[in-house]
Amino acid sequence: MKICAISDTHKQHKYLKLPSADEVDTIIHAGDFSSLKSSFDDFLTWYSELDFKNKILVAGNHDGYVYEEGYQKIYDICNKKGVIYLQDNSIEIDGIKFHGSPWSNRFGSWYFMELEEQLNRYWSMIPKDTDVLITHGPAYGEGDRVNNNCSFDRYVGSKTLKKTIEKLSNLKLHIYGHIHESYGLHPTKEGYISYNASSFDYYKTALNAPLVFEV
Repeated sequence: MKICAISDTHKQHKYLKLPSADEVDTIIHAGDFSSLKSSFDDFLTWYSELDFKNKILVAGNHDGYVYEEGYQKIYDICNKKGVIYLQDNSIEIDGIKFHGSPWSNRFGSWYFMELEEQLNRYWSMIPKDTDVLITHGPAYGEGDRVNNNCSFDRYVGSKTLKKTIEKLSNLKLHIYGHIHESYGLHPTKEGYISYNASSFDYYKTALNAPLVFEV
């Protein structure tokens, strides 16, 4: 299966240069695509009409409409349009198990955020045989370095998520976003592919090219 991953499009999705359906089977969006209902509707219409076999969607900390409406309503809306919405649940496609979660470490007053000690309740839902993990926020030490020095530690990913990932023996690909300035591939000692798919660059002046992976 060939997978294209994007994230953090922040209502600029129509300007992305995506690969063709001949090159990709599955597209994944790892969150931060809308805020209000109007922007959600616009994004979902665009996403659902993409000519890919499978379209998987996970929310992020700026997706306020999704958070307020709740999982079941958003799932039903997406399902009717042929989009797979994941929120702390999994789906198996062609023998590959995907799990999606919108949560990240808390800062400010955004959505789908919890303190580190509370995040384990969501990470515990990740099946140990997950092949492709999609989270909005990164794990600690992988694609999570911020440019500003407002903290003693510039690595701001979830430490509890990192501990959970280390126990996923089947993991082949971890897709996330959230920290725009850490876009790109990040090496892991465990051997799975760690990819910060943030589409907007840090200064929100350009769109990063999405990468394609074979799983």
